[in-house]
Amino acid sequence: MLTTDQRLLLLLTAWLCAYAVASRASDLVEVDLRPVPESPFVNVARNAAPSVVSIRVERGVTRGGQDQGPMAELYRQYFPDDGSGEQNPFDQLGSGTGFLVSRSGHILTNNHVIDRADEVRVRFPGEDQDRLAVIVGVDPASDLALLQVENVTVASPLIFADSGAVVVGDWAIAVGNPFGNLAGSLTVGVVSAKGRSGLAIHGGAPRFQNFLQTDAAINFGNSGGPLLDISGHVIGVNTAINSAGQGIGFAIPSNYARRVLEQLAEHGRVIRGWIGARFVDERVDGIPSGVRIEAILDDSPASKAGLAEGDVIVAFADQNVADSQDLEFLVSDAKIGMPQPCRILRREQGIELEVIPAEEPDMLEREWNRGPSWLGMSVASANGDDPRVARLREVFGVETDRGVMVLEVDDGGPAAAAGVQPGDVVLAIEDRPVENLEDYLSIRGDFGDDQTTVTLLIESGGEKSYLRLETKLESREG
Repeated sequence: MLTTDQRLLLLLTAWLCAYAVASRASDLVEVDLRPVPESPFVNVARNAAPSVVSIRVERGVTRGGQDQGPMAELYRQYFPDDGSGEQNPFDQLGSGTGFLVSRSGHILTNNHVIDRADEVRVRFPGEDQDRLAVIVGVDPASDLALLQVENVTVASPLIFADSGAVVVGDWAIAVGNPFGNLAGSLTVGVVSAKGRSGLAIHGGAPRFQNFLQTDAAINFGNSGGPLLDISGHVIGVNTAINSAGQGIGFAIPSNYARRVLEQLAEHGRVIRGWIGARFVDERVDGIPSGVRIEAILDDSPASKAGLAEGDVIVAFADQNVADSQDLEFLVSDAKIGMPQPCRILRREQGIELEVIPAEEPDMLEREWNRGPSWLGMSVASANGDDPRVARLREVFGVETDRGVMVLEVDDGGPAAAAGVQPGDVVLAIEDRPVENLEDYLSIRGDFGDDQTTVTLLIESGGEKSYLRLETKLESREG
């Protein structure tokens, strides 16, 4: 039996042992409770995030059709028949990002975010209710759209920077709504390249591409959000990701985006110059050396200026022309009705001409510029050497070598209404097999103007299905 003194001695010994162990454990880590220096990105987040909105889009999709929301920028979402027999459309909800650009409530985003929307709603950070947005104007050619909401007092417009002054290695900060439910997310990287073009992204390949490339994480749902510099100013509009790789995202440069949004705000559309010529890149020893004219429309600005098939345009509006992209931008930006100097090579002889650009015609007339087009879509052989086909095959994992691949789909056309998307492959028309472009053109030529519907066998995402296209959309009910 221990005495009281012995028990006290044992307790004291145990306490001293425990204290010694704790003291030794505390020596294992060093703690510094001084304030941490503030990250330079904290101010960017604090100032920019309140002006970046989440966009919610509602679309009606008829049974058997297909659609792509902004959450599926580079792949297809199929909607199977639920077996209920209901004929009513069901709703597809999509989401994206936008940002405030004026004190009047204008919000800039991507066209593909709100494309074919029945209703567009936006929500500012900190608000618990959506605001109904009005679509002011859209420009599929640049993949930009302008919205407007009322009574904006919660945020200030973001300021645009000069994207022409951006250099590779500059900080790039993306703010957006990835995956539709992570609003206000900020990611950081650098500008990893400039002048990227020839990309196949959601909705096909926009005509005007001069993207900034960044390794700042841009995920599905970030589309339409701002790409910012270290001052929190806009250097680009986040537009696309590369689903096959990591750390590769693309943004429309702020200088071009600003020009587009100003026209959308003023006209509801973008007014572009046009000369009425179709052209292809000219290369000498593999080096871009201008663009060669393939064809010219009668009574077009090109025809009136004396341009001819086979001419090679090497300069336009006092700017050198290396390839088709250069000429597309220069012509589209030219003032309507104002003479523009044009330098050409004709049979290796240099000639100076003046071309007076006209306003670009509507979509149906522009079809002529894009090669074989029908039913509101343009195509090329699925096994051909067209670089656009190669890009779409890579992006969507297309394996078939049969048929023709859809390159572009026009908004409001029969193909778009039926759910045809770039990257789809047409294998048959009205049960007549399509092995190549020649078959497609031959079958197309057999259809008269009175044809009201055309059924296509489409392969999309490895699955085959029949789609019926209504050629006379104005006769549809609803």
